[in-house]
Amino acid sequence: DKYKRRKDKSSTWKGVLLTDCSAKMDANELAVCAGSFVAHQCLFRVLNWHGQGGQKSRDSTDTDKECKKDDAKKLYSCYLSHIHCLVTIVSCLGYWATRPVDVLSPKFMVEGPTSKSDEEWMRRTVAFSVGYFANDLLLILTYPAVAGPDMIAHHVIIGGFFVLGLFDRCCTAYHFLFMIEEMSTPFLNLRWQYRHDRSSRIYSVSQLLFALFFFLSRILIGTGFVWASGVRMLPPYIAAQPSALRQFHLSMQLLACTLSRGLNLYWFWKIVKIVLGGKAQKGLHVDEDKIRISTPVKSE
Repeated sequence: DKYKRRKDKSSTWKGVLLTDCSAKMDANELAVCAGSFVAHQCLFRVLNWHGQGGQKSRDSTDTDKECKKDDAKKLYSCYLSHIHCLVTIVSCLGYWATRPVDVLSPKFMVEGPTSKSDEEWMRRTVAFSVGYFANDLLLILTYPAVAGPDMIAHHVIIGGFFVLGLFDRCCTAYHFLFMIEEMSTPFLNLRWQYRHDRSSRIYSVSQLLFALFFFLSRILIGTGFVWASGVRMLPPYIAAQPSALRQFHLSMQLLACTLSRGLNLYWFWKIVKIVLGGKAQKGLHVDEDKIRISTPVKSE
């Protein structure tokens, strides 16, 4: 039984039995993870192959070719991101709306729901996301124009600890429910896709909704509620774990979550800097990947 738990090591926390888990990722979860990576990689290759065929006759100079190639790579990554967001956001919101969620219970958030079907729902969605992160990280490393160094840090931190959580069967509820933060991503993608048509309604609405959903999902809910409650309730729960290795892993999961909050606050600072710089109101597009702490905001 893949859900069988070890009984040789156990302890209690506030009267609740804590156990080490012997079950790791099963074949279905590995298949979802690998299938997601292969599917996203193949789709990118198809889009890239199709785009290269159409550019040969349109590009006039070597500089034009390189600029259009960079834009094309980022555009294709946006398409993949839309697919990832569609799957994860629908799955996450569907769970929040139809299944019991106890964010204030460390046992639920660390060990997951008691229902096998609910646990599979969470774990397979997270496995799908791991495959996407692995592919997107490969694309960023291969084509730097796709995203900046902060996204590399994001994928390493988030994707890496998603994988560790799947293998150790812990914190998947946190990983899954944090996917609500992806609600802002489609509008970030659309904002970039329509950057050359800044007077369009799609660009204006996307820019507004990106900032709004980023604040609501990543700052207010993700950081102000889920992370803050975890910081308060998890330390004694971690200390009560039956093994030192489990305690260390859960501590690292909490640290990784905290680091991801730092990234979100850094990105939110970029949004605020764009708005305070007056660029959003003037209809000028600002590439957030080019904003640095020591440099002024530059528009395109």
